[in-house]
Amino acid sequence: MLEQIFNRTEYLERRRELRSQPTESEKRLWQVLRSGQLGVKFRRQHGIGYYIADFYCASRQLVIEVDGDSH
Repeated sequence: MLEQIFNRTEYLERRRELRSQPTESEKRLWQVLRSGQLGVKFRRQHGIGYYIADFYCASRQLVIEVDGDSH
């Protein structure tokens, strides 16, 4: 059986916490990325293996990490 790579269930609550408490930088960037305004869909706090990416675009295989106090 293949190991689940995306959005592992053991990190579900942590992803929810991160989405509910975004940093100011994440809020600003999300206003630009949301709703496909750039022609591609982004997801917030998307799990990839043991990591949680701030933003992820599956169609472009693009991860965006926003640096801040927590990084």
